[in-house]
Amino acid sequence: MRKLAELVMKSPKHSLFLAVIFACIPMLFWLSAAIVSLVVLRRGIDHGLKVLIWALLPGIAWAAFGQYSVLIGLVTTSLLACVLRQTVSWPKTLLAIVPLGGLVAFAMYQISPQMISAMTDTVMEFLKKSLQSSGSEETLQLGDHLRQILEYGVAGALAWVHILFCVLALMLARSWQADLFNPGGFGEEFRKVRLPAAVGVGLLIITLMGSALSPMLTALVPIASLPLFIAGLALVHGLVKLRQRGSFWLIGLYMLLITLTQLAYPVIVLTACLDSLFDFRNRVNQQIQG
Repeated sequence: MRKLAELVMKSPKHSLFLAVIFACIPMLFWLSAAIVSLVVLRRGIDHGLKVLIWALLPGIAWAAFGQYSVLIGLVTTSLLACVLRQTVSWPKTLLAIVPLGGLVAFAMYQISPQMISAMTDTVMEFLKKSLQSSGSEETLQLGDHLRQILEYGVAGALAWVHILFCVLALMLARSWQADLFNPGGFGEEFRKVRLPAAVGVGLLIITLMGSALSPMLTALVPIASLPLFIAGLALVHGLVKLRQRGSFWLIGLYMLLITLTQLAYPVIVLTACLDSLFDFRNRVNQQIQG
């Protein structure tokens, strides 16, 4: 990966060529997004915009065939890179995920209604079969009313996947920048990521109560949890570093995420919210120094 980053930074022509090539392959759009982000972070928004415009051409071509991932990924990641460059703040960049994710969910709802409808039908069928076992007609009628909420939820889940890849692409770009110009800088920067208390609590409220507040907010439920999830991972990395534990702990964390996602993800999200209130890393640091 370092060799690729060096090649990207060799000249504007190299970065433009590589961004376009990877954008031509939908499964590798995240590499194109990372290249554009690296140019934005290192050379500036103007230079990054030039590379983005050319990289969007394959994305537009794929969109014409119904494949929107490249287009959405390039634009969203580039916007996040612009926020990070202007603010030099990961918390503010993570907070930008929410409105961008909302726009992506709305776009998915508009451009892929058939896919969302098909996925919603699958979920509804599963719910109906589960509810039929209870033999309650009122419960079945309630299940029918859930369709609109489920549609927003499906759109939000699809947006969550897109935004996650965008954040990972941005992190890759930031790590490339650090490897080339500030070795070790990205790790130190990431381990300090912590959301402000008001932001953490607000995101948790949307995550837990979004569907109850408004059906449309259902689309933001998974998206609002993502900044907390990233901050939670940063917290774990930071605590492992402070305690001078081995990489075994981090490997265990990611294995747990893969095998027990439904359990580990909510715990990490909740822990990140608590950290925004109590700053666990500062407390541990004080204990170590004391």
